Amino acid sequence: MYNQNKQESKLEKTARAGAFGPVEINKGEKNRFLGEFKERIIGYLEEKQVNETAIYPEIKELLKENEAEKLIIRGDIARDKIEQYLDWAREMGVKFNRKNSPEFKGKVALAIAGSDAVTKQIGKVPNREEKLQKKGLSDNIIRNAGSLLCKECWQELIEKAPEEKINYQKAGIFDKLTGNDCVGCQEK
Repeated sequence: MYNQNKQESKLEKTARAGAFGPVEINKGEKNRFLGEFKERIIGYLEEKQVNETAIYPEIKELLKENEAEKLIIRGDIARDKIEQYLDWAREMGVKFNRKNSPEFKGKVALAIAGSDAVTKQIGKVPNREEKLQKKGLSDNIIRNAGSLLCKECWQELIEKAPEEKINYQKAGIFDKLTGNDCVGCQEK
């Protein structure tokens, strides 16, 4: 029976909880952060960032944080895009899981969370391209993650953004003999 003053009796509350589950606090917030409260999130990547060719070394640093308890990945993200992040989580002893829910909203695709509210929260990891442009790295190098770099371009990378060396390969003598060009030197 509907209660006119909008106050549910104990029986009505129990029946509702039994039928639909307990009332969740801040459900909208949790749906934006892959089922976690915002105050538990140390840092995250959006879907566009996860799907880039390059990986984000900042995630490895965040997984090293004492409060990092779990790496959460949205279930629709391709396995090949998250493999390195999973390897880092294993290496650091951080649990990881993939979550699917039609209720998830927003762009968060990968998050590092603590079991309780965390003291260090960086939020969204800065966009890689913008970060590297600010550091003065050549656009050809930035846009061609995974490519070969000659000695000079490799040196530029190491001087300006050493954390990014995981996203490139240093060209060797064999590469020069086979005609593999440095992408950093193209259109300079």
